[in-house]
Amino acid sequence: MIKRVLALVLAFAMSATAAAPTMFSVDGSTNWERGRLTRLEQSLNFTKEPMPDTWNIHIIPEVEFQQTVQRLKMNTISAYTYLPLDQTYINEGYLLYADDRAVRHTLAHEAGHMICSCTSESKANDIAFQLEY
Repeated sequence: MIKRVLALVLAFAMSATAAAPTMFSVDGSTNWERGRLTRLEQSLNFTKEPMPDTWNIHIIPEVEFQQTVQRLKMNTISAYTYLPLDQTYINEGYLLYADDRAVRHTLAHEAGHMICSCTSESKANDIAFQLEY
């Protein structure tokens, strides 16, 4: 009986880690913000949804972020993801005022775009809510 329970626990642990990105990297801003994003990404539940093997996050200065979203005609103040490269760009200014709950949802939402390989905001939000719980 104990062997069966241990086998189930091991199988669950392996499946939980297998679905998460095998390479997660964050660059830009301060060590504190990079560490914060890493901690929040690790708190997401990737067991239900397959995740790409790599996920790169770039924290960019607010002015640069705003110029880019204007040029690309996007409607966001927090983040956007470039799907072909599995790269998410986060507004550094947003990180300064958003609490962990909001930033965690932003990460889950952007991961949702990569999981569905789509630009649908509603699909990304549906996936985000699954990743958050």
